[in-house]
Amino acid sequence: MQIVKPVEQVDMARNKRLLNRYRYIEYETLRILAAWLPATARMEYKLALGRFIWEEAQHVQHLYRRLREVQTPAFRPPDDPALEELMAEAINAPDERSLLAGLFRVIKPALAAAYRWHITQTFANPDAPTLYALRHILLDETEHLAWAEAELADHPADDWERYIADLLAHAGGVTGDSDRPALSSPSACRKPFKTPLTAARDERFAIMTQPWGDATARAKDEEAERRLAEFENYSQEMLAAETVALIIHLSPEMPWGFVYDSARHCYDETRHCLLGIEWMEQHGLDYARVPQNIRIYEWRSQYDPATQYCLLTRGNEAHAFPFRHKSLAQYEAAGDLLSAQYVSYDIADERQHVAYGSKWLLELMTQNNIDLPLDQFIEETVDLWRREYMSGELPLHRQREEAS
Repeated sequence: MQIVKPVEQVDMARNKRLLNRYRYIEYETLRILAAWLPATARMEYKLALGRFIWEEAQHVQHLYRRLREVQTPAFRPPDDPALEELMAEAINAPDERSLLAGLFRVIKPALAAAYRWHITQTFANPDAPTLYALRHILLDETEHLAWAEAELADHPADDWERYIADLLAHAGGVTGDSDRPALSSPSACRKPFKTPLTAARDERFAIMTQPWGDATARAKDEEAERRLAEFENYSQEMLAAETVALIIHLSPEMPWGFVYDSARHCYDETRHCLLGIEWMEQHGLDYARVPQNIRIYEWRSQYDPATQYCLLTRGNEAHAFPFRHKSLAQYEAAGDLLSAQYVSYDIADERQHVAYGSKWLLELMTQNNIDLPLDQFIEETVDLWRREYMSGELPLHRQREEAS
């Protein structure tokens, strides 16, 4: 019988190598966006980053599921120092807009082009699961590119963007198969990334000076005043998203499942922030007039990632349900459907977040060398939360510079 020569260029060995490169780029992009979320000042960018982090996690999950079907282990280093250098350098942008330009105008367009090429060159029927993954990832990537085109229209290509393009070329492009020109010197505008221990806000916002938590809002008695305070608090839930993003950044050795769950957790908190913003706008109020209590983030960031995670999931989130259910009952009784729906979805999300805390806390403790029984650690951390957060003191126990 005649031997048929295939026209497809991507055989199984090449497929595995390419999928692993794609997975690596998507995963490192997620981690870069998480690292930059607290350091990004503009609120509209923060809200977008929360969604992008979650969608990047979906991309990695698609690729992970396919990779574990064709190789063991599913996650492998890309075996390309130039690609690793590209993603290691992409975090060191001089500012948030340059960061986005490097990721969204250099790396992501090349990634989308590689996906489109791959779809035409793999074996369609045998490799149908890969086609499904890439086509669905491309839906998001197309939206990401459109977002960046609009948001960065007035941001001209600069030395940083050209530097990222040089690094990508030196890696042989996304696929690694293109010619690899010699690498030029690092951009003079390169700024080594430092872990943000304070949360950035843009010039529209006043920063709250008194170091108290949300106990004041919870203590209000008059219904309209209490409702306004609750949704003003929602508009500040970016602080929780920033904490989760910081934990992702500080926990590179945690399992993929933790990163996947935390990407959702981070996205939920940015959506809660947005629902507060939307609620205020629907009531004719300017959310930017609400002073930002960024000390909450700074207070949590002084602790190790396991303690931060416990303070958030077993402190704030686990203890919020009585207040939220009281609010829900009041809004339903008053016929306030908008507020009731917002709180209902928040309750559902927070229930999931508490479950994440139960699922991953022990592993985070191990990663951070905390040798205590789980119950004891939770009890001690919740006691710390009561003393330092619920009291409103939010003490900072040492003078700190931004960590490297």
